[in-house]
Amino acid sequence: MKCEDQPLCVCFSARLGLHAAGPNDGANTWQGAVFVPGVRRASRPTCCRQPQQPLRHDNKGGAYSNGCVFQLAPTKDGWVQSVIWNLNGYGADHVALIFDNAGNLYGAGDAGAYNAGAIFELSPQPNGQWIETILHSFGNWGDGWDVEGNLFFDKKGNLYGTTKSGGEKNGGTVFKLTPGASGWTETILYSFPGSIAGPDGDGPIGAVPDREGNLYGVTEAGGAQGYGAVFEITQNPGTGEYVETLIHNFNLLDGYQPGSALTIDSSGQLYGTTLAGGNTAACEAVGCGVVFKLAKDKAGNWNETILHEMTGSDGIFPLGPVVFDPKGNLYAVGQLGAIMGMGSVFMLTPTKSGPWTETVLHLFDFQFPNGKDGRSPYAGVFYKAGRIFGTTLGGGIYNAGIVFEGQAELQPDGLAASRQ
Repeated sequence: MKCEDQPLCVCFSARLGLHAAGPNDGANTWQGAVFVPGVRRASRPTCCRQPQQPLRHDNKGGAYSNGCVFQLAPTKDGWVQSVIWNLNGYGADHVALIFDNAGNLYGAGDAGAYNAGAIFELSPQPNGQWIETILHSFGNWGDGWDVEGNLFFDKKGNLYGTTKSGGEKNGGTVFKLTPGASGWTETILYSFPGSIAGPDGDGPIGAVPDREGNLYGVTEAGGAQGYGAVFEITQNPGTGEYVETLIHNFNLLDGYQPGSALTIDSSGQLYGTTLAGGNTAACEAVGCGVVFKLAKDKAGNWNETILHEMTGSDGIFPLGPVVFDPKGNLYAVGQLGAIMGMGSVFMLTPTKSGPWTETVLHLFDFQFPNGKDGRSPYAGVFYKAGRIFGTTLGGGIYNAGIVFEGQAELQPDGLAASRQ
């Protein structure tokens, strides 16, 4: 099937979903979908690899009411949903699914042996079934708990992530899982000291690598003023020790409480969102949230540029990780705000200097009890061949969330194109 032949079941202006989650196939879809096979970054799916089927997980529904991993496959009559694994004994955590190069699927659950979270692997079998393996259970003494953000692999096959809590002083951890003959071994690269009011960060959410292997992430609290921070973790080549440095401290006016992992571009610039901060007049006292960029200057200092301050009418609580199209436009969602607090999808177009130009692509407008639109997107979107895909926490015909698809290109009237 060619990319251009794949059915476009819904666009933003159509206010319909590719799939509306129900009680038996999952409810409350959390993190962004991915395309198979072997695509590690949801923001950079590869077009026209066969099969092109988005997979994702949710935290409720399924056969055991603990969530499930499901697949949406395009057909000539639309998208067909199938559950490939029912989570039993634990729900899916706030972590997007990723694939390795062999087609195995990885994610995080919120229980495990110590009821503090776990990393799982799902492996496809020749008969079409999947087998689950628990790679690591969090919560043992000194370990982290509550996995949040994103997972990623390095070139050696090590798996990295963050826990929002736990560690030596309960401020969260950055961890690495290394595969071996007897299983996967965890190494804690850094434990945050639980300094919710600073000076270090507290509560890490995701990490991304640069080309040299340095890691970058955000903490939802801590930092010099307690509004959150951006951190860098480097490894000393002589001792092998990992060292953490805060490269930016939010101050409310430039952002407050990052809630999503960062995105790094080919130049090493970092992009992210904060749930609050920015325009304190639009959202009294705390701001509606911002989209920001961090770039390193010639002296090695990191400098922040605010790309956009949310206003409330275009959504609040912006979520990522942000994604880019080939023209450099940036896409993200507002979890709440806009029409009756139901959220939005928006695009930012680069300018020569200062804030970027915003285009609101969709304002969610779920009409209870018979509405088909979603409400409250709970994860960033991803871009593929001129289209954007994402999920919502609620709405749809069962009011349990939807998977949506929308056109990124705009028509002369400013509305998203509608093809069904």
